[in-house]
Amino acid sequence: MCFTYERSTHSAASAAAVWRLYSDVSRWPSFDAEAERIELDGPFAAGSHGTMKFRGQDPLAFVLTEVEPERVFTDETPVGDAVVRVRHLLDPAPEGVRITQRVEIDGPEAFAAELGAMITADMPATMTRLARLAEEDGTP
Repeated sequence: MCFTYERSTHSAASAAAVWRLYSDVSRWPSFDAEAERIELDGPFAAGSHGTMKFRGQDPLAFVLTEVEPERVFTDETPVGDAVVRVRHLLDPAPEGVRITQRVEIDGPEAFAAELGAMITADMPATMTRLARLAEEDGTP
């Protein structure tokens, strides 16, 4: 890996509540301020392909490479000469769930570092919004 970043936060919501937000990609812009539109061509399952459109960026194709409901999913996106993998992990925690996001970028070192800084800059705020929205949506 040329670039790695990992961040965790806690939510009083259940893993099921967070998973409902994750698995409905049309809702990603509700917690990711940079996302304009996310579309998935198929079910929220490994092997499904989609498109992400972020503010000021061209649309990017992605594929879900790992999906374990209410536990983990990984999306993989080619960006220029790099490949970005984001792993989203849900772990049961006292009174809620621990949400972890890990970004790994393979590619030219300088490009991976620049891309990684851009991708992760708003990740703490995005994760906080995700946690709060899951709490508002309910815990069952």
